[in-house]
This record gives sequence, C-alpha cells and structure tokens, in this order.
Amino acid sequence: MQLQAAEFGQFLHEKGQISVPCWLLQKHQALDIPPEELGYLLLALYQQQRSREEDGAAFGEEAYPAKRNPGDNPWMGWALEKGWATWKGEGDKRKAVFDPLWHKLYQLWADEQATASREANNSGLAAEGFDYSAIMKELDRLRGSLTVTVREKQLIQEFNIKYGWSTEFILNFFRLCFQRDLIQMKNYKPLAAQIHRSGIYTLEGLTAFMSEVDWIGKQAAEIKRDYLGLYGMVTLMERDYYVKWHITWRFGHALIVRAARESAGAANATFKYIDSIIERWHELGVDSLEASEEAIQNWHEEKKKQAKNRNSNSNRASGRNSQRTADKNRTESPWEGFALTDREE
Repeated sequence: MQLQAAEFGQFLHEKGQISVPCWLLQKHQALDIPPEELGYLLLALYQQQRSREEDGAAFGEEAYPAKRNPGDNPWMGWALEKGWATWKGEGDKRKAVFDPLWHKLYQLWADEQATASREANNSGLAAEGFDYSAIMKELDRLRGSLTVTVREKQLIQEFNIKYGWSTEFILNFFRLCFQRDLIQMKNYKPLAAQIHRSGIYTLEGLTAFMSEVDWIGKQAAEIKRDYLGLYGMVTLMERDYYVKWHITWRFGHALIVRAARESAGAANATFKYIDSIIERWHELGVDSLEASEEAIQNWHEEKKKQAKNRNSNSNRASGRNSQRTADKNRTESPWEGFALTDREE
C-alpha cells in the first residue's frame, strides 16, 4: 500500500500543479467573480499551462499560443471574453496572458497597503468626543423624517462601544446602507457584525465591503430570473431575504441556488418559498451541498411517509364508515325485533 501511495505521489508530481493565490479566493467578490465561475478560471489557467508544456516551453516562459483558436479551448476563450486574459504581442509572438487578472489583484492589495499606511494608528476606532447627535440627525436626514427608534439608538451605542467605530465610520456605514436601499433595522446588525469580523476599520475598507453588498443584488437577480422565472427589478424584500441567507446565516451562493432549484415547479415558487427551505436547512445545520442533498432526500421520504399514513388512515376511516352504514341498515330493518310464534310459522 505504501509503495502504491509513493507511486501515486510521483504520478501527481509529474502531472504538475496549478497554483492559485488565496488572495484571489478571498477577493473573488471584489473582482465580481461568482463562486461557480472560479472553476472556469481555474480550468483556463490549467489550459494555459498545458498549452505551454505542449509547445515544449518551460513553465512560465510562454503563454497560450495565438495559433490556437480560443473557440477550440472554451475555458481560455471564456477568460479572454471575460477580460481576465488578453492578447499580448504581434504575429507569431502573439500570446494570451492573464495580466488583467493579476493587475486587478495587485491593485486591491496596493489599495489596502496604502490605506493601512495612512491610517496605521488611526483606523476608525472610537475617539473622545463621539458625536452621537450627529448620527441621529444624519439618519433623520436620510429618511426625511424623525423616525429613529429606541432600538436603533441602542445599536448606534453598540457600534461605538462594542465595535469601536468612530462617528465618521458610523455615518458612512448608514449612508452606504441607504444607497443600497438597506434601510431596515434588521439589515444593520448582521452587516455590522460581518464588517467587524472581517477586521474592517477604515473608510476605504468599509466602502469596498459595501460594494460587495451590491454583488448580493446581482445574485438575487439571478435567483429571481433564472430559477423562479420572475422578471423585473429585485425588490427590497427580495434582497433582504438574500442578505439574511448569505450574511446572517452564512449560506454560500451555491447552496442558495440549490434551494432555488428545489422550489422550481412549485405553484408558489417565490423568495418566501426559498426562505422556508433555507430556514429548515439552517435549523438542521446544513453547511454543504452534500448535506443539502441529504436534507432534501430525507424531506421527500418524510413527505412520502406522511402521504402513505394519510392514505392508510383514510382507508381505515372508510372501512369504519362502511361498517357503521351496514350496522345502521341492519338495525333499521322492518323485521328487526319481530319474532314469529310457532302458530304463525
């Protein structure tokens, strides 16, 4: 067995590897790469490496050869179409490279480094002179009325005391929420908790995070159009559902899509219907596609069992009703209780 394992290890080594930076996986939302498209990108990187090796080039020296038609290689063609790869050079030296992808990753890193340098020891933490009233006035201005609730006042204090957010940080948080129509109390707390867990204390980092919330709108639109067959703008309620699933309950888009697929064909297939499925999964602790498939199978089996029990109970009830009808017919016979005497016989 050990010998086979060693041979397998050697086999994997000879086949080579694709190195994907964790930074790319961490920033896929900022790059607007849906999780399901990460696989396409990985296949494109693999095809580029394989093309280099087939041309007899050392790894890293050449790129996808221009003499090949991208249509013959759907993954590289996809990368070129999406703008993650581009053509470089002319004539026989023309080749496809992933410079746009690496440049965007570099820019994200450079922006965070610059921000950290500028605000090393002044990163939005609470300071003396926290202006509570300024935040209240800004909320009233954004809403156009005096509508700040007692619970919201408590939440503002929590942002300052528990999370250490400054006046300016909280002001920008609410402004960015309103720009995205996230104006309900239930949106604020899960968003703020996620921002805090992500270690975001700068205004630049906050803006970048809230830009990812815009990605949520795109994902909700995909669910509505492709899986529910509904058209039109994503409503605030529909986006609130997605915020709950993705941010509050931490469900990935793939799991949400699976729940949407399960709702297909239902007479009342809506975001509320999907919510009932995901809520059940949340209670069961479902955290992967494998676990969701098991939950779906168990649910269908339970439904079959309930239907079988209903049919069985219905048959038993029908049998009892038939017996009662027969008994009733016997008791209502005109000869019931009439005994013939010997003479009459």
